[in-house]
Amino acid sequence: MIPQQHSGSRRQLLVLAGATVAGSWVAQAGGRRPQTPKAETPRELAPFRFTVTHASVKTLLVTPGSPGHQLGDLRVLPATAIQDLNGAIVGRIDATLTTTSIDYPGVGDEVRIGNLHFIFGTGEFHLAGSADQLLVAGSGFYPGISSTIATGATLVRPIIGGSGQYSGATGSATSEHLANGSWRHTFDFLVPGVRV
Repeated sequence: MIPQQHSGSRRQLLVLAGATVAGSWVAQAGGRRPQTPKAETPRELAPFRFTVTHASVKTLLVTPGSPGHQLGDLRVLPATAIQDLNGAIVGRIDATLTTTSIDYPGVGDEVRIGNLHFIFGTGEFHLAGSADQLLVAGSGFYPGISSTIATGATLVRPIIGGSGQYSGATGSATSEHLANGSWRHTFDFLVPGVRV
């Protein structure tokens, strides 16, 4: 049960903003609507999911003089188009990876911290940027000889925020490096302000 709110209270504004964001996410994902919210407990948030894909990629090692297996190595993923599950371009991904451990968990392996920026929009927005962005960041294990996680591997990282229609986003993102070299990123949101 949601307590009574005074007109103009911060909680009331946050709930209203959360419902607006949830509606925007539904529109972005092709009109699917979550089930009607129920006020069972105020701590539960409604889940929401959508997926984007992109072609095979290779990051660029930009650390001067590095052989590619040392602390502080910086790898950059140039802007890469992302598609919805129907193959339509919906934006781009930009990313960086920084090596924070070498020969861990095993010899030849690395730990890298990744920052993935998903920018949604096409045309001018796809090229210049858009207010509708998601930021995914986290740590994972990588083969030291590879620019990305191994083919067939999956990495789950937190959604740490967003802007525009994704403002206030929270949840997790699962990145899958598929057998054909392409990628699938599935976003599992906890939609703010929508109670189940």
